Amino acid sequence: MTTERRTPTRVRVKWPVVIIADKGVIVAETRDISSEGAFISCDLPLSPKEKLTVFIMAPNRRPFELPAEVAWSNRHESKPLNTSAGMGVRFTEVSGASRQILLNLIEHLYQTKLSPTSNLK
Repeated sequence: MTTERRTPTRVRVKWPVVIIADKGVIVAETRDISSEGAFISCDLPLSPKEKLTVFIMAPNRRPFELPAEVAWSNRHESKPLNTSAGMGVRFTEVSGASRQILLNLIEHLYQTKLSPTSNLK
């Protein structure tokens, strides 16, 4: 039996992101996000422990910046297993204001997905 180590609520969402890393700039997309990290789908994921800055472009708001570190990466997409190439990132040194923005966005998304009308889309 495996134990899920993640405790914050994770919400499936596809938001554009721009990543700034030592290797350059990557334009990618989130697949899910929580207050502590995200899965970012991209063709050339970075290696674990690499430091980066993620600019998240959530709808109807200005992009906001979160420092992060790559927790794990998957360089291979598998259609039968429904896995995407990408990387799991852990947000680090997040300011109180940025964390609050992220928490508010996640709470709004979570409530929207639970509402009865969200199933009609």
